Amino acid sequence: MKKILLIAICVFLSVSSFSQSENGNDILDNAVYARIALGFPGGEQSDNDVVTAGPQYEDGTIFYLNTLKKEDKMKLGIDVTYVSVSGVVNSPDLINDDKSDSYFMAGAKAGPCFSYNFAGDFIADAYFKLYPNMLIAGETQYHDYNAENQFKLGTSFGLNVRYKALMVGFEFTSTKYDFEVGTLSPSSESIKLPVTFVSLGVNF
Repeated sequence: MKKILLIAICVFLSVSSFSQSENGNDILDNAVYARIALGFPGGEQSDNDVVTAGPQYEDGTIFYLNTLKKEDKMKLGIDVTYVSVSGVVNSPDLINDDKSDSYFMAGAKAGPCFSYNFAGDFIADAYFKLYPNMLIAGETQYHDYNAENQFKLGTSFGLNVRYKALMVGFEFTSTKYDFEVGTLSPSSESIKLPVTFVSLGVNF
């Protein structure tokens, strides 16, 4: 894990040094963004008997690699999310049942990004990122999935559509965490926690 983080830092520093804009008026210039999102978990944490959702906040920068510029309307870059904080809460949709599960994730993301200026001021970004993150477990009453705080490496991929300062997006993240499942005879399991996010943000 330390080697992975060291490589990520080296890549980030290299990208920063080679991603200076060629033209200040270029619509495909480096983009700083901040966004909020609503997440919908899947996998074993999803259940028809519960209302499942959670918020997310992220900020970061898309650094374009001008040496890899494909055409006037296309660019390759690195999308670096400095801060990614999200939470998931499963609340039973049942009267007089106050049991719930809650999980919180905090981390950062980095990976390649392809941007296409498909019309006017509209830009589409497609990306794939590595997602080192810390799982912080809250209450786990409903599913009886107990977990210690832990650091794991996940993945993320998604699509943004930008218009001037506005950004809307779709993202899918997935990380495996270690859980103690059950109450009488708990067993250790590595369980994937996938989450789909729909976001709204700004970029400049």
